[in-house]
Amino acid sequence: MNSVYRNIMAAAGTLSCILLTSTVSNAAEETTNAKAPATQSAAKDETNSSPRERGRILVKRNPIASEYQIFGDSGTAAGADADGEGVDFRAFFPQSNPADDPSELLKIGYTLNYNDQSGIGKSGYNISWKHALDSKQKIVMAAQLRHSASDRLIEHYESVWSERSEDGNYYLDRPRFSYDEILTENTVASAQIGYKANDRNSFYFKTYRQDYKDHAYRNRLELQFAGADLIEDSQSITEDGSASEAIFNNASSRRYFGDTTNTRTRVHNSIGGTYTGEEWTVDYVVYMQKWNLDTEWFNWNFTESGLDVGYEIDNPYKPTFTTYNDTNLQNQSNATLSSLRIHDTHTRDRDLAARIDADRNISLGSRDLWIQTGGLHREKEREVWQTIQVYFPSSDNLLYLTDVANDEEFGSILEGYFEMPTGLDPAKGRDAFYNNPEYFAANDYRQAIESAPQSYTAKESVTSAYLLGTQKTGDWTFEIGGRLEHTETETRGTVVIPESVNDADEGAYLETVVNPSNGEAQIIKDLYSENSYDNFIPSAEATYQLSDSDRIKAAWFQLLMRPQYYNIVDYRRISVPTRSISEGNPELSPTSIDKARLSWIRDNETLGSLAFELYYIQIENFFYGSVTDEVILEDGVPQTYRVSRVENGEKANIKGFEIQWNKTINDFAIFDTSTATLAYTYSDSEATVQSRPEDILTTPERSKHLLKLNLSGRIGNYRTELEYAYQSKALDDLGNSVEQDVYREPVVSLSWLNRYSLDKTTSLNLNFANITDHAERSYEGSPIRVTGNQYSSWFGTFNLTKTF
Repeated sequence: MNSVYRNIMAAAGTLSCILLTSTVSNAAEETTNAKAPATQSAAKDETNSSPRERGRILVKRNPIASEYQIFGDSGTAAGADADGEGVDFRAFFPQSNPADDPSELLKIGYTLNYNDQSGIGKSGYNISWKHALDSKQKIVMAAQLRHSASDRLIEHYESVWSERSEDGNYYLDRPRFSYDEILTENTVASAQIGYKANDRNSFYFKTYRQDYKDHAYRNRLELQFAGADLIEDSQSITEDGSASEAIFNNASSRRYFGDTTNTRTRVHNSIGGTYTGEEWTVDYVVYMQKWNLDTEWFNWNFTESGLDVGYEIDNPYKPTFTTYNDTNLQNQSNATLSSLRIHDTHTRDRDLAARIDADRNISLGSRDLWIQTGGLHREKEREVWQTIQVYFPSSDNLLYLTDVANDEEFGSILEGYFEMPTGLDPAKGRDAFYNNPEYFAANDYRQAIESAPQSYTAKESVTSAYLLGTQKTGDWTFEIGGRLEHTETETRGTVVIPESVNDADEGAYLETVVNPSNGEAQIIKDLYSENSYDNFIPSAEATYQLSDSDRIKAAWFQLLMRPQYYNIVDYRRISVPTRSISEGNPELSPTSIDKARLSWIRDNETLGSLAFELYYIQIENFFYGSVTDEVILEDGVPQTYRVSRVENGEKANIKGFEIQWNKTINDFAIFDTSTATLAYTYSDSEATVQSRPEDILTTPERSKHLLKLNLSGRIGNYRTELEYAYQSKALDDLGNSVEQDVYREPVVSLSWLNRYSLDKTTSLNLNFANITDHAERSYEGSPIRVTGNQYSSWFGTFNLTKTF
C-alpha cells in the first residue's frame, strides 16, 4: 500500500528535512529499499550516535523542531491513514515479506569504526542470509546478524551564569571542563519468515533482538564562584549586563568523576499478512516489544576551597582563567571526597500494537474513487525504579583525590585550550569503596529521599480509525480524509513532601523519614494522575496538472504531538552536587498542529525537478523547556538551584517557504553520472507563553534557516557522495526573562561517503561523518554567556562486503 508509506512520510516530512537521497552506503540502500524514514532505519549504527542523540533513546521526536525535519513530497498532506502523532516509530510497521522476493542471498561484511578524537578503531561484522525452504519458493526465510563497536572521546566546556544580587549583573558561576570516554558494543540479530499461501494470501513473522552495552567515564573540573568574594573593581560589565572579566577570592572547585555502565536489551516481534481479493486489499499486523535498560553509575565528587581565580572572556567559547597566590588547578592534593552516590537504575518498556489497513477502488459512473480505511491500537507502559546509595566523607578519615588518582597525566582538551587534571582512576575508586569502608559514611536519610523521586510508571494507549478517499477528475486529483483518535494516559510518581504540608487524603502513603539534622518528618508517597482526550484529525489535498511538466498542489492537515511519557509524571528530583532540580508536569496538554501548504512543481529534462512551496503552521499548546532559579537553604546558607520542567506554550505560528531541487547529469566533468540535490526551508516564527505575556518569542527548536545539499557522482564502479547540512540558531529553553533564554547555536555538518565495487559480488565502503568537527554550542541570553561548547570530532567507517 504505497499511499500508507507516502502519508506516513508526509506526517514527518512536511514539517521536517532530512535528505533521503543517499546512494552510496549499504545502510542507505537498505533504508531506501525498505522505504523506512531515515530516523527509523534499522541499519543505523547506535555506536556512532551523536552525544545529543545518545540520551534520547526513548524520546518522542518533536515534529516542529528543525533538527528532525524531513523533506518529503512538496505540497503533500499527512493523510488520515498516518498516525496523528506523525513521528512515533510504533505507528509505522514495515510490511515487507521475504516471500515477495524469494531470491537466494548470503552476504558477509567486515566493519571498522574509527574515532579521530580517541585515535582508536573498533571492528565489527554483518551477515545477511535468505533462502527458500521449499521447491515452489512459497516459504522463504531471511536472517541478519550485525555487531559493531566504537571507542570515542568527547570534550566540552560548559558553564552556568548567575545574577549577583549586589549589582544585578550576570557573572560566570560554574565553568566546567570535561572529557568523556565512551566504549560501546552493539549486537543486533533479526529473522523473518514469509509464507505465500496463494495469490490471495501471504503471511510473515519477524523477530528482532538487540544487545547494547556501553561504559562511559567522565572527568570534570568545575569552578564555583557564586559563594566566593568578588574583588572590588575587578569586573568589567558589557552593555547587556554580562561580566566579561572578574576576580574572586575563596572560590571552590568540584571535581566530578562519572563511572557509568549501561546494558540495554530490546526484543520485538511482529506477525502479519496481506489479503488481496477481487475488490479489497487488506494488510494487518500485530507488534510486541520489550525494552530493558539497566544502569550502574558511580557518581564521585571531590571538593576544595580557598581558591583565588579570575576569568576573562576574549573568546566566549574558551574563556581565559588566571590563578593567584598559591592556587594551582592542576594540584589535586587538597581535593577531598565530598560525596559518592551509586545509582542503580532499571527501566522497563513494554509496547503492544495492532494495525489493519484496507483499500479498494469504487466506480462512480465514469470515475473511480479509491477508498482506504483502517484502525490502529497501540499501548505503552514504562516503569522506572532506582536506588541511590549516598555516602558522605567519614568524620575520622578523609579520602583525598590523590589516593585514587590516575597514575598517568591526561593532557589537554579542546584543541589545546585547557590542561585537564589527571582525575580519578575508576578501578582505584571502586577498590577503595569496597575495601576501605572507613572513608565512607552512609546516609540513610539522603538515600531514602533521593531514591524515591526516581521511581515512576507511565502508561499511554491510543485507539484510532480513519477513512481516506482519493479521486482523479480530468487534470484534478483530490484526496480528503479524517481520523478519530482516543488517547488515555495513567501515571504514578513517587514524591517527598514535608509532613507539615502533606495532604493525607492525596495519593498512597509509603513511608515517613526523619531528617536527622533538624528532626523534620518527610512523607514519601505515590501520586497518581489520569487523562483522556479525543481528537478528530482531518486532511485534504488537491493537485492540478497544468501541463506534462508542471503541477500545483494545495494541502491542509493536522497533527498531534503528545507529551513525553515521563514529563506528565508528578515528580521533583533534586541533584545536590550539580545544584539542579527537574520536575514533572501532570497538567501538560498535547500539542495540536495545523499546516497549510501551496506548492508548484516542475519536472523536465533541462531543469530537473524543482519545487517551490509556501506554508503556514499554527500551533497550540506547544512544548518548551522552562528554566528558572530557586533558592534552597543548605545548612542555613542560601544556594541557587536551576529548575527545569516542560511547560505548554500558549500559541505559536510558523510561516515561510521551501525550495527543493534535484538534477541528474550524464557525462559531467569526470563523472559518468552526477546528481545534485538541494533543499532549503525558511521559517519566520512567533510564540507566546503565559509566564511572559509581554515577550514575542521565536518558536522553540525552530531555526530560521535550514539547508541540505547532496552531491553525488559515479565513475565506473566508484561512487562518491557529499552531504552538507546547515541549521541556524534556535531557541532551546525559556527562562524567567530574555536574559535567561538558552539558544542552540548554528549547526554545520559535512559527510563524505564512498563506495567501490571490486566486482559484482564485492564492494568497499569508506564513509566519514562530521568532517568539519563543528562544535555543538549554546548560550544563555547573550552570545558572551556561552553555556556549552562540545567537540565530538569526526569519525570514519570502513566496510568490506562479499555476496555469495
